[in-house]
Amino acid sequence: MKIAVIGAGSSGLVTLKYLLDNYPVKDIVCFEKSYSVRGCWGDQRPEFVSTTTKYTTQFSCFRKWLPDVMPEQNFEEFFRGAEFGDYLEEFAEHFKLEECIRFGVELRHLEWSGDKWELLLAKNGNEEYLEFDAVFLCTGLVNQKIPSGSTAIPIAEEPETIRDSTVVVMGGGESAVDIANHLAKPEYNNTTYLSLRSGIRVSPRYHPIRGVPSDFLRNRLLLSFSKGARNWVGERFVTFRIRFNRLLARWFTHQHKSADADEQAQALRREWDLKLKARANDGLFNVFHNKSDDFLEAVGGKRLHIIGTPVDEQGSEYYDFDRSKTLRIAPDVLVWSAGYRSNLAELSSDNIHLKDFYLGCVHASMPNLFLVGFARPIIGNIPSISEMQARFAVGVLAGKYALPKDLNKKQATAWKLLCAKYPAINTENVYPVEQYPYCDILAQKMNILPTLGKVKSLRTWLKLMLAPASTTHYIDEYFDQQAIEYQNIHTPFVIVALLAMMRLFEYPFRIIVSMRHKGR
Repeated sequence: MKIAVIGAGSSGLVTLKYLLDNYPVKDIVCFEKSYSVRGCWGDQRPEFVSTTTKYTTQFSCFRKWLPDVMPEQNFEEFFRGAEFGDYLEEFAEHFKLEECIRFGVELRHLEWSGDKWELLLAKNGNEEYLEFDAVFLCTGLVNQKIPSGSTAIPIAEEPETIRDSTVVVMGGGESAVDIANHLAKPEYNNTTYLSLRSGIRVSPRYHPIRGVPSDFLRNRLLLSFSKGARNWVGERFVTFRIRFNRLLARWFTHQHKSADADEQAQALRREWDLKLKARANDGLFNVFHNKSDDFLEAVGGKRLHIIGTPVDEQGSEYYDFDRSKTLRIAPDVLVWSAGYRSNLAELSSDNIHLKDFYLGCVHASMPNLFLVGFARPIIGNIPSISEMQARFAVGVLAGKYALPKDLNKKQATAWKLLCAKYPAINTENVYPVEQYPYCDILAQKMNILPTLGKVKSLRTWLKLMLAPASTTHYIDEYFDQQAIEYQNIHTPFVIVALLAMMRLFEYPFRIIVSMRHKGR
């Protein structure tokens, strides 16, 4: 069998690894349009900090970190600068993946022709057609850098280099607020605006509870609640956290020393945090969490100004965030960072779409076509989701996991439910998932879900429920029960007890709500 992998970033590399576990090297080739395996996030500016921790982002098959908290809040628990690219290079070297990769080759088109996949590939302008029995598309989503309409304001190609300018950053995702915060640094002498069409749910990298990364407070006990219950409690707790941040820090003390804070700046930060949260309700609050929270410091310091959408396509006038008046800004340059999109339709003459992939990774009707890395987590990270997708997709190809009967019909129904679940998201561009519930579905299909019966130890199972959630907890060939025993539990006992009590009463509450709905 001849197998093609498109893309050698994090998704492509982990797919290659699992393919090599099942097929000989001679059957597999990976095409990467760049000349490295560092991926799109592998070479960031030195001050860059990832929004998820190393522990939760690492591959289960290549573990390097535990959920330990460093003595200082210097972001050592996160990937900084080019560290993620270094991790990917080390991963590729460890599993000897580069011998399967052809660098500098771009996929321009693919189609199913009879009994093979025909790929149009290009290197140095020279095109060639090659045929394969199976294709794994691991290029991920494409950053939307150019607006659809016309504008009189130039669009920055390399926004990190902007200096001495009035600049408007368009978009409210993590990439947008990160670059806005960067451009708002005093030494760059920019007047920087962040243009938003809605609010943002901002989650802190470091939580006031014990000062640990927020990732380390997200455990399986918390995630076991129904989505409705989690969102209802979460929305109210976020308001409490913003208003009473210092109180939480006093209640749940930690070893980090607090820097002397400018009271006015902190008050302005809280004001905007609450305003952004309030505007993110109406279906958006529980969609995407933004953990690039540093930009709020720039807002509090009046170095970054939040505004609304442009009045027209020319990009010179904008509404204020409350849409109560218009502002004449006349920026020198725009930075367009309004999300990501799929390029599947462009590569396939409009024959391949996200909606046709079962569980976001196995095509429901076209043979041996798989997606890895196209899921967008509500909160979480793409690399560890990609690993679960790769394991499942490779297992399907190898005949380890059976697909449901009437797959086309089931996938059409599942897609309608997904669109109804996330009405605020353009699901033609993005496949939205909740990381751990989604990964648990894949784990259940692969029979590696960490149930009490699988773990065979009540002590270990309780540790898995209370330790920081991670895809390293699945009961696969890499599962390390001894390492689990030594993992720290960062959630305070009083919160664990409260969650356990709420969990106990959740089922009766859901029954009562269901009966009321039936009564109506």
